[in-house]
Amino acid sequence: MRILAASDIHGRHDVYRWLVRLTADRCPDALLLAGDLLGVPDGFETVEAAQQSDAAAIGSILGALSLPVYYIMGNDDAIDLQPEARTIRSLNLTRIDQGEYNFIGYQCTLPFMGGVFEKSEEAISADLASIRPVMDERTVLVTHSPALGILDGTLRGHAGSASIRDAIVERGVRVHIHGHIHESFGRSGAHFNVAAAGRRRAMLIDLDAMAHEVVGDAA
Repeated sequence: MRILAASDIHGRHDVYRWLVRLTADRCPDALLLAGDLLGVPDGFETVEAAQQSDAAAIGSILGALSLPVYYIMGNDDAIDLQPEARTIRSLNLTRIDQGEYNFIGYQCTLPFMGGVFEKSEEAISADLASIRPVMDERTVLVTHSPALGILDGTLRGHAGSASIRDAIVERGVRVHIHGHIHESFGRSGAHFNVAAAGRRRAMLIDLDAMAHEVVGDAA
């Protein structure tokens, strides 16, 4: 199975259209979006209203796809995507089986900018307790946050979650896909930081071969 994964698109409609074209060219089995999906267009009184409009536009773009689109939100998102298309499904605290693999998501990060999808480490640990039992060696875990100490370096230090790291170590998932830290785009073992940083970049990941390819702007 091959998946196309990206995150931190921040409402760039041209990037979403590029991803749609890329699915036609490269024929992945699923598209994964790992948070920070929405922008804040001008002309609205509140961030929430702006993102409601942006979510509708993005849902329309992605609704043209026939393949499954699995998503979680991120710390810069103030609302859920809430798409109308049945092919677009939230993974947050949910397991979806597809073929030989299963997809499980969690969207909250540690406190970063005061967003609605931010929680303390203790709260993240409590949330993960509900999905840890259904994680296994065939799991594609999709979180917005990195695991602590892996592809999570910032000028202020490590930004990853210890609870996410511990769940991965305990359950032995197939791959961990995340974003959040733009400057740490890349791979470390089974961990893939797919933060697009508002640019046309993503990763194609072959789950069987555990091989990946960076597509678009790798810089």
